[in-house]
Amino acid sequence: SIMYDFVNGKTTICDIDLFRKQPCVNDMGHMWGSSRFQSPEEHQLGADIDEITNVYTLGATAFALFGEYNRTREKWQLSDKLFEIATRAVSDDRANRQQTIRQFTAEWEAAQ
Repeated sequence: SIMYDFVNGKTTICDIDLFRKQPCVNDMGHMWGSSRFQSPEEHQLGADIDEITNVYTLGATAFALFGEYNRTREKWQLSDKLFEIATRAVSDDRANRQQTIRQFTAEWEAAQ
């Protein structure tokens, strides 16, 4: 879900239906939700689900909003630098992603 607070100009992205306090462990294999936004660990039984997982979802959301759900440069509507930041966020390798949402946000804002 994407909620927008018009009074404060703040966007919040959350899954209000199946909330779990993080970090947690994937105890179901393929987790609920759209595969377009799910990280590899959300398909792997026993995998850690944490803020790095949320970074993936944030990157996938950026591609939905600015790349027509496509992760190619041709469809991307913003700068090359922002494309690189979003691409890093959706890396299959957790170690290659930004390690926190704060880090992702800082890189994104610096690139604008």
